[in-house]
Amino acid sequence: MLIDFCKLYLYLCFMVIERVLMVLLLILSALSGLSQTESDVNISQGGYGMVKTNIGLSYSRGFSTVRDGYDSRVSYEMVRSRAFTLTANARYSSVNVDFGDDDISEGYDPDAINLNGTHAMGTVGLTSMLYMRAFGKPLVGMAMGSCEWGAGGFARVSGIAMALVMLKADRDTQFGLGPLVLINSTSKIPAFLVFMYRHRFNDRWLLNLYGGMMGFDYTPTRNDLISFGADIDVKSFYFKPDDESLPKRCRFTTTAFRPTVKYRHRLARNLYFDAQCGVAVKMSCRVNGVTGTKEYFDCRRKTAPFVQAAVSYSL
Repeated sequence: MLIDFCKLYLYLCFMVIERVLMVLLLILSALSGLSQTESDVNISQGGYGMVKTNIGLSYSRGFSTVRDGYDSRVSYEMVRSRAFTLTANARYSSVNVDFGDDDISEGYDPDAINLNGTHAMGTVGLTSMLYMRAFGKPLVGMAMGSCEWGAGGFARVSGIAMALVMLKADRDTQFGLGPLVLINSTSKIPAFLVFMYRHRFNDRWLLNLYGGMMGFDYTPTRNDLISFGADIDVKSFYFKPDDESLPKRCRFTTTAFRPTVKYRHRLARNLYFDAQCGVAVKMSCRVNGVTGTKEYFDCRRKTAPFVQAAVSYSL
């Protein structure tokens, strides 16, 4: 029973991990003054959330049916006070997939339904965060809304609402727990608990647990970081299948659990380079409609190695 519950929890985290991780990083940035200098936070988190504007570019290469992936992001903090922030976000991503006939369930031909090839998707949105105290503990509330575009133009509006109570937030340890609610998503379970845990053992070793992600960070110098652990990769896009048994537009989503080693180097003030490699293990690979929880078919994705490089800059 406990094992089944853990599998379900991880699966739910994976389905929304892109947004959840971004929110948890924002929360950690807001609380970072309790435990670290700004220099430490920057090398550990790439400076995310520490300044007004954050820009990131990444390219990944997978050696399976899910191949080249490109991702670019930008965020701009429009409003900031001690108790409230409002941030605008934009993202453009593309992914190349190449499935064989045997990789698709329900007898669909991936070429005939326009699944194979390179697909792009764009997202714009707003994120608001509220900081307060409840029952003597720090409380962080978050609301995020986003609009998505893909093949065929505008796709949908979706959102996330979350509240996180920091049960512990001192110089070395931050631990928070709270509910998360999904709005207009394809998840069959729209609400569940999320957590974050961060503990600094000493000046060089740091443990991070963000929902389904984990890592041990080692900082040999002020400008270098090596991380051992695992992360979650999510790739999605919209496509038009041209098949009467499917909706006119569909949403493809695949998530992979990736045991990985990452190296980060500070090239200049607020400019970072990341390189990582590991193995991508399929957790889900499915096709839904633009909205709704019905899954029309799933896809086979073999366990395979990957490499990834990224550059981030904060203004």
